Amino acid sequence: MAALVENKYAKALFDAVLESENLEPGAALEELDAITASFEEVPEFYQLYTSPVMSDDEKKKMLQTIFKERLTPEIYYFLLILIDKQREIHFLDIRNVFQKLTEEHQKKMKATAVTAIPLSEEAFGKLRETLGKVTGKEVELFNEVDETIIGGVMLLMGDQIIDGTLRRRLNIMKDELTQIIV
Repeated sequence: MAALVENKYAKALFDAVLESENLEPGAALEELDAITASFEEVPEFYQLYTSPVMSDDEKKKMLQTIFKERLTPEIYYFLLILIDKQREIHFLDIRNVFQKLTEEHQKKMKATAVTAIPLSEEAFGKLRETLGKVTGKEVELFNEVDETIIGGVMLLMGDQIIDGTLRRRLNIMKDELTQIIV
């Protein structure tokens, strides 16, 4: 059920932003990121915002004091709607879904290449370019090092995992040999 709530509210906000003449999805995402950063910097703030003990009016006054002058009306009033609908606990997940919608709209995607050693600049550039051609999107690529994969590359793109690592190949061979022996 939580995923339904997050998708519904993120889509509603995204549609409102698209209809707005004052705000683009990328700018809205930056505002949501700023709110998220303030929650991370002051965890007590997030606890108050999501607390069932604190009244809705108190939460709204707190948001008005902190954000009213810093946020566009679309984002500010969205936070108030979350309070009115008792959905403030879902804010972080809504933000994540909104990010995915924004990236799809902007034809952008994030991907992580997990390798045993850091990719050279040339390999990094070629991989990003190839992923861009295959997906038809502008790819923001990150490289994580995990020595346990031994060699090859594991790509993490959204919900997809493409595992071309030596560790995986060795595990497949091990399973196949185990089946032959048994």
